[in-house]
Amino acid sequence: MIRIYGIALLCLFMTFFSCSSDSIKHEPTPIYDNSFIVGYEGDKTVIGHLDEDQVFTSSVFESLNKNTISFSEYENKLFAVSQSGPDYVTKFNLQNLAVEKVVTTSAVTDPSYLTMFSETEGLMISTAGSGRSKTYSLSFFNINEGVKDRIEGISDKVLFSKSGLLVDGENVLIADDKELKVLNTKDKSLTTAVIFEDVISGILKDKNNKIWVGTEKRVGEKAQFVSLSNDYSVAETITLDGVNLYKTSMLTMDFSSNTIYWVEVNTGSIHRFNTESKEAAEFVNPMTDGVMLTTIVREHPTTGKIYVLGAEDFFDTDKSILVIYNEDASVFKTVKGVGNSPIDIFFSKEDFSIN
Repeated sequence: MIRIYGIALLCLFMTFFSCSSDSIKHEPTPIYDNSFIVGYEGDKTVIGHLDEDQVFTSSVFESLNKNTISFSEYENKLFAVSQSGPDYVTKFNLQNLAVEKVVTTSAVTDPSYLTMFSETEGLMISTAGSGRSKTYSLSFFNINEGVKDRIEGISDKVLFSKSGLLVDGENVLIADDKELKVLNTKDKSLTTAVIFEDVISGILKDKNNKIWVGTEKRVGEKAQFVSLSNDYSVAETITLDGVNLYKTSMLTMDFSSNTIYWVEVNTGSIHRFNTESKEAAEFVNPMTDGVMLTTIVREHPTTGKIYVLGAEDFFDTDKSILVIYNEDASVFKTVKGVGNSPIDIFFSKEDFSIN
């Protein structure tokens, strides 16, 4: 009897855990098989679509917005930033690129790079002037109110790049020349966390939520990657040999990755740094594969493939090209004619239908 009772309990135990296990629903891993590419056409905004087979369809969206320069994303919502309007920021539905919201006011000239820290608020990096007199500014952005005036306490040398801002919980880290500043999004307080010897070239976060800051090789003897502690103090410094890591290097890192990619502007070569092994190396020189001018480097969130966009000709940027590399630096695919002067790409996990 005791044995039968024990077997019955065991069966109930196994049935319970079997049912519990079956009741857990696992969300499918997003595959990000739709991509959007925006070209810098000046007099209008044109967005093209790249499907899972890397077949490109041009002009899935067009508008009269001038000088569209970048994409931004927040919780699977896509924003496009135009420097000249009439709509400075356009919010899209990713399933059909229908326009959900437009922002038509800006207190600063040439808004360029938007980083959202909530559904309605963000920060905008803008530019003014030209040549050596060019300056940069940082402003608050509100989806209902537009781009505000420049924030006091940020210099006119704030990093003009997507990697110039990084959201970390209630804070936004800011690359303000040589100073790493922290803006609290709740009380809007601004503090300086670290002052580096040289100019910051980017702020990035790896898949382990560790924050990394790149600094140039100009004043110092070597370029560096610096990891931060939770209080934003310096935790570890890695010096890099043979690279400059200039602030124009287009530093990029996917949220699911441990690899930072950038372009060495003096050679055109793409380099990478692994935040786990702490090793840096040249990845590829895209010129040998037909990309004479690189404008974008991005790692795909799930495949790990590296998308390099640019032009086949220095003097004719309308001759666009995309080269997709495997992680071992071999060429996976080359696609020509991906819009005029491609300047940004966005990987979407939403299904997309071309109307």
